Amino acid sequence: MEEPQKPKLTPNELFPLWGSSKNQFNPLQSHRIVVERQWQETIDPQKLLLGKVIGRGSFGVVHKGSYDGQTVAVKVLDFGDTKITEASMAFLKEDFIKEVNVWQTLDHPNITKMIGATMSMTKNCRQKNKKTKTESNFCIVCEYVKGGSLRSYLLKNRNKKLPFKTFIRFALDIAKGLSYLHSKKVIHRDVKPENMLIDKQHMTIKHTDFGESIFEPSELLYTTGERGTRGFMAPEVVSRKPYGRKCDVYSFGICLWEIYNCDIAYTYNLDNLTPDIYQEMRPSIPMNCPRSLAHLMERCWDKDPGKRPEMKEVVVQLEAIERYEGCQMTSQELQLGGCFGFGLFRLGRNVYRTPGTVRNSER
Repeated sequence: MEEPQKPKLTPNELFPLWGSSKNQFNPLQSHRIVVERQWQETIDPQKLLLGKVIGRGSFGVVHKGSYDGQTVAVKVLDFGDTKITEASMAFLKEDFIKEVNVWQTLDHPNITKMIGATMSMTKNCRQKNKKTKTESNFCIVCEYVKGGSLRSYLLKNRNKKLPFKTFIRFALDIAKGLSYLHSKKVIHRDVKPENMLIDKQHMTIKHTDFGESIFEPSELLYTTGERGTRGFMAPEVVSRKPYGRKCDVYSFGICLWEIYNCDIAYTYNLDNLTPDIYQEMRPSIPMNCPRSLAHLMERCWDKDPGKRPEMKEVVVQLEAIERYEGCQMTSQELQLGGCFGFGLFRLGRNVYRTPGTVRNSER
């Protein structure tokens, strides 16, 4: 039996994104169309009520609101007074869709749950008062976590520090959330206390804000300009070298130091530091920090990504530290603070010291 001939397709049918010029293909346009085809409106804007502003970011404003009678947080893309060009809007739209595509796949106790997203908010959304008015159509609706950011919590407790039980619980929550993300091939790329929320009812930490997040490429390495926040950003990202999920491990190491010390690791502007200097700079670990914990911090922020542990390994080590250090401490020590950091910094092998701090080799 004669095999039926396949219909011949014209170049325009094979490559619908060819430009008007002969043999001209626009891969950026192709990618954007593919991304937009993945987009699906997942909430009804008419059921959304926008309330007061409870947080701000580089390109977003977070409102407290309600959706279908449920209290929610609403992240709205905010472009400010800057006039957005058509090309810039296309990129912003693409980034918004990427964030939604990543966030909507996540389901874990230490990840803020996304409810839905829309790109037609201003046409249908209700607002409580004129002060909350927004011109943006792009918004993501997620669960409302009552308790504020981890950064706010640390600042409030800066003078008394955290009990060991609270510290280790927070550290484990963050590590488990990141371990889950990495198991789903997601790199957060902006891990910091500002992007972590405290569930006041259960005193648990939830990661939020996935605007910088990506699905990890199959090659396990990714190259971009700087992504994230200096101070938490891994050296390979600052140097614009290939990187993978281990950039999140570096950020976790800095977060671990900040939670232990109830302090900010770097209190000065890091934007003008060269990659060479940035690569060698780390917070100074205080003398009274348990050696096992100090060792874990140093492993996480090692300048060589290959020497950093996987986040699932970090979870195991923190659980071991919890068991061991918990047995060594008295019940009074467990309830009291005692993690005294001085916000000092190490540059290479030079440690700027005051009484109460030591070099790593002296611990």
